[in-house]
Amino acid sequence: MARSHRLKTGYKFGLRFPDSVQEALEIDKENGNTLWQDAITKEMQNVYIAFDIRSETQAPPGYCKIPHRIIFEIKMDFTRKARLVAGGHKTDPPAQLTYSSVVSCESVRIVFFNGSHV
Repeated sequence: MARSHRLKTGYKFGLRFPDSVQEALEIDKENGNTLWQDAITKEMQNVYIAFDIRSETQAPPGYCKIPHRIIFEIKMDFTRKARLVAGGHKTDPPAQLTYSSVVSCESVRIVFFNGSHV
């Protein structure tokens, strides 16, 4: 059975933190500030460069939808942190990008030995 890395109490350091973007905006409205909105905006600006935005209406060949969500956290200095988390484990990785060869220690010694005597 999978376990969460933290308990779902909804409060940390006496402050309520959200489970969804809608709840984050509601908390900001109740508190009269934009701390969660600012954290979400900052995270989205930081990860925006990783997205390939297309104007096409149809998905490209081989497209697979990846589930995602935003995780909220309150840091020890009471700043709010939002992180976009994607379930990349749900897709098949391209073989050409994930292959990692292993070189034995003996092979490295032979190459260095041959290189030192040339």
